Amino acid sequence: MRPFVSVTVAAVALAPAPLPLPAQTPSAPHLYLSMFGGYRTGRHLWTRTDQPFLVQTPIGPNPGQYDTLDLQNQINPGFVIGAAGTYFPRPNLGFEGEIAFLGMGVESRCTIRQYQPPPSGDIDPELCTSLNGASSSLSAVSFSVGLVGRLRPDKATYPYVRAGVGVVARTRSTIELIGTFADTARNALEEVVVVGDTVPNKTRAHLTFAAGLALSLGPASQVRLEARDIVSSLDRVTGLADASRGLPLYPPHAGRSLHSFVFIMAFDVILEKRRGRRY
Repeated sequence: MRPFVSVTVAAVALAPAPLPLPAQTPSAPHLYLSMFGGYRTGRHLWTRTDQPFLVQTPIGPNPGQYDTLDLQNQINPGFVIGAAGTYFPRPNLGFEGEIAFLGMGVESRCTIRQYQPPPSGDIDPELCTSLNGASSSLSAVSFSVGLVGRLRPDKATYPYVRAGVGVVARTRSTIELIGTFADTARNALEEVVVVGDTVPNKTRAHLTFAAGLALSLGPASQVRLEARDIVSSLDRVTGLADASRGLPLYPPHAGRSLHSFVFIMAFDVILEKRRGRRY
C-alpha cells in the first residue's frame, strides 16, 4: 500500500500545471431602450416697450386716444419626459432616436400708462392687469436623431457625449397675448386678443448637445445623469405694431435662436451587450 501512495504523490507532483482559462473583459451595452424625465430651465423671450394702444371701451374704441403698454413674454421652467432607443454598432460610437414631451409654458407681463385725463370706461388697464402674470401652455413634442460617443463603456461607470438634430412642434404661438375684462352689461368675462399672430410658426428645427455619466445597475440595466443644451428658434416681437388699426395688435416678429438647458435622469433597459475581448 505504501509504495502505491508514494507513486501517486510523485505522479501528481510531476504533472504539468493546468493552463489558466482565457479571461474576458467586461461587456458593454450594445442596444438599449430608455425612459427619462427631467427639468427644463426658463428664460426671457421678448420685450416691447412704449407700444401705443388705442383706448378701448365696452362699446368700442375711442379714436385718437392712446394708452401706452410695456409688454413682455417669457418661457417658464417645466418638466420633460420621453423615451429613446440607442444602438452601438461600434464600442464607442452609436446612434440614437428619441421622442420627448416638453412641458413648456409662457408667462406675460404688462404695465400701462394711461391717456390723460383717463377716458371714462377705459378697459385697457383691466386688460393689462389680466395679462400681468398670466400663463399659457406652450407644450411641445420633439422628435430627434443623433450620435452618441462614449469612453470606456466596459466599465461600471463611464462618461458620454451626444449631439442630435430634430423638430419640435408646439401647441400655440409665442407672440399671441389674450387679455380679459369684465363686461358688466352682459355680466360676463370677455376675452380680447391684445397681440395677434396671423401665421404662427409652431414647428421648428432644433439642435441638442449633451454630456452625461452612465452607471451600471447590473447586467440588464443602467441609469444615466445628463445635462443638455437645446438650441431652437422661437418667434419674438421685433418692433411696434400700428395701433391705429385697432385690435388685435400685429407687431413685426421673427425667429430667434435660444438656448434651453435641460437636466435629466434616464433608466436604460439593456437588450443586448457586446461581448468583451478574450486574452
